[in-house]
Amino acid sequence: MRNNERNDLKIYGSGISNGGTFDKISIMGEGIIRGNVKCYSLKIYGEGNLDGNVKTTDYVSIKGETIVDGYLNSRKLKVQGEIEVGDELCADEAEIQGSIMTGGNLNAEILNIEGGFIVDGMINADTMKMNLYWPSEVNEIGGSEIRITRNSKLSLLGIKNMIIAEGKNELSCNLIEGDNVYLENTIAKTVRGNNVTIGPGCKIELVEYKNNLKMDDEVKVSTHKKM
Repeated sequence: MRNNERNDLKIYGSGISNGGTFDKISIMGEGIIRGNVKCYSLKIYGEGNLDGNVKTTDYVSIKGETIVDGYLNSRKLKVQGEIEVGDELCADEAEIQGSIMTGGNLNAEILNIEGGFIVDGMINADTMKMNLYWPSEVNEIGGSEIRITRNSKLSLLGIKNMIIAEGKNELSCNLIEGDNVYLENTIAKTVRGNNVTIGPGCKIELVEYKNNLKMDDEVKVSTHKKM
């Protein structure tokens, strides 16, 4: 809930501020916040650098580039651009159009990524959809509904990142485990689920499934077995 007794923090153009507890935080341009932050909402249009932890009770909206040195905790996260989080990221709902990097786990109930990611820990989400534009990496992925596809649309984001990645828009992961799993362009050691579909561009060492397994004709799966 909002607390109207708290002050807003606004940085327009270029500025530096100390952290603290606020109602709304807005950065339009280039802003640096030193210290931990608690607020109702955070908007960044441009470049933001927050050298502590960030916790919002409602949402974080980013259009541009943002670095959070600590952890980020929010009800809803929407990014159009790039975000880098030094520690863990937690959100009820996260929507990323661009790139995301975390130094810890990425946790969300609903996760949508259009672009790419590098997650040092695990990705945990009840429902996740990932459309890959360039190489992505994570140790483990766990969830109920997991859908990973390769980008097939030509957009400004797609053109930029196809140049950077030389067309290798694929995911590298040790373990993927979920109820319903659909994969494209994925390299993994183990994939485990109730209903598993291995689509084009995949290289999987081991697939374990409970109910159904479907595989594209050209995928490379070393071993598959029913649990």
